[in-house]
Amino acid sequence: MALSALFTGSTGLRANSSTLDTVGNNLANINTTGYKGQRLVFKDLVYQTLNPGSAPAGGLGGTNPTQSGFGVGVGSVDNLFQQGAVTPTGRSLDAALQGTGFFVMSNGQATAYSRAGSFSVDAAGYLVDPNTGFRVQRTGPTGEGSATAPGFQVPGVTDIQVPFGAGVAGVSTTTAQVQGNLGAGLLVGQSVTAGIQVYDAQSTPRALTVTFTKTAPNTFDVTATVSGGTATVQPDATTGTTVTFGSDGLLAGPGSLAVRLSGIPGITAPQDVTLDFGTVGQATGLTQFGGASTAALTTQDGAGAGVLTAVSFDTSGIVQGQFSNGRTIALAQLAIAGFNNESGLLRQGNNYFSASASSGQALVGVAGTGGRGTVQGSALEGSNVDIAVEFSRLIIAQRGFQVNARTMTAANETLQELANVIR
Repeated sequence: MALSALFTGSTGLRANSSTLDTVGNNLANINTTGYKGQRLVFKDLVYQTLNPGSAPAGGLGGTNPTQSGFGVGVGSVDNLFQQGAVTPTGRSLDAALQGTGFFVMSNGQATAYSRAGSFSVDAAGYLVDPNTGFRVQRTGPTGEGSATAPGFQVPGVTDIQVPFGAGVAGVSTTTAQVQGNLGAGLLVGQSVTAGIQVYDAQSTPRALTVTFTKTAPNTFDVTATVSGGTATVQPDATTGTTVTFGSDGLLAGPGSLAVRLSGIPGITAPQDVTLDFGTVGQATGLTQFGGASTAALTTQDGAGAGVLTAVSFDTSGIVQGQFSNGRTIALAQLAIAGFNNESGLLRQGNNYFSASASSGQALVGVAGTGGRGTVQGSALEGSNVDIAVEFSRLIIAQRGFQVNARTMTAANETLQELANVIR
C-alpha cells in the first residue's frame, strides 16, 4: 500500500512556505522607496495516468481518463509594477516616476534600473544614488552647451554633472518695462524721473535714469542718462524722442523708444535698451490720467554673473539649474528606460533591477515619450505593497500550510493503522 499523500502534502508545505516567504518580504519592504511587490503563483505537478479513457464504440459510451496527481509546486514569482503613491518631500534632489519606466544608473561597468529617485551630489559633482555610488545617467544633448547657454556636460559622457558653485555669465539688458502714470496736471516744463538698474555687455550693473519732460499738452520729451557712460534716446520715425497721449489719457504713441548706451569703458559696441511703454490705446503701460505721477521703470531682462545654487526636475526629466543671478538653465535630461516586459526584470537588491533575456533590452529615452512616465520633482514613490492584500495572502498561505500538514498527519495515521493490523 503506497500512500503518496505524504509526498503530496510535503509539496504543499513547501509551496505555501514559499508564499509565506514572499508575503514576508513584501511586508518587510512596506516602507522601501520605489519597492515593487511580488506574488507567488502555484502550478500542479506531474500526474500518473491510471486509465487513459476511451472513445465511444458500438453500443458503449466513452470513458473518462483516470489520473492521480502528485502535488503542487511554485509556478512563478511575479513582479508587480503597479504605481506606488507619490509623496512630496520638499527635497530638490528627489524625483519620482509617474507611470512606467526606470531611472538609469551606472557604476562604469554595470547598468542598473531603479524606481527609487533619492539622489545626491557627490564630492566630484556627479548626481548619484548615495546608497551605492552609482551615477545617474542622462540622454540627449541637453546641457552640452549652445550659442545661448553654457555647457555643463561632457559630450559622449552620460554621467550627470551638477557643478554647484559653477559660474555663469550675465545677460545684457535689452528691454525695460515702463509703467505708471504721468499726471495730467503737470505744467509744461515739469518732469518725472524713473530709474532702474540695467546690465551692460560685461554684466556690470549700471543705473539707467529716464526723464519725461512735458513740452506741450499730451506730449512728453524723453531723455536718459546712464552711470559710467552716455545714454541717447533714439528718435522714432514719427514722433522723434517724444511720447504722446490722447485726450482720454491713453498712450497714443509710440509703443516704445530705444536708448543707446555708449562710452562705457572696455565696451566698444553700443548697447540698445528698448523702453516698452505698453500697448497703444490701452492702459497696460504708461498713461496720462489725473492724479499723482507714478511712472516707473518696473522690470528689465538683464542679469549679472551668477553661480549655480540649486537644481530641480521638470516633468520631462530636465535637470533645471537655478543660478544666483535669477537665471534658470537646463543642465541635463534624465535618461528613462522602458522595457517590453517589465515582469522579466531581475532584482539585484538596493532597489535595482537588471535586464534579462525575458525583459528584453532597455528602451532608453525621454520621460513622457514612447510610453514612458513623467518625472515628479521633489517627491518620492513609495512601495506599492497593499497591507490588506498581503494579510489576506498571509492567512490563505497559513491555512494552506495547515491543511497540507493535516494531509500528512492523516496519511501517517493510516500507515500506523496498517502497521497495527499485524498485532
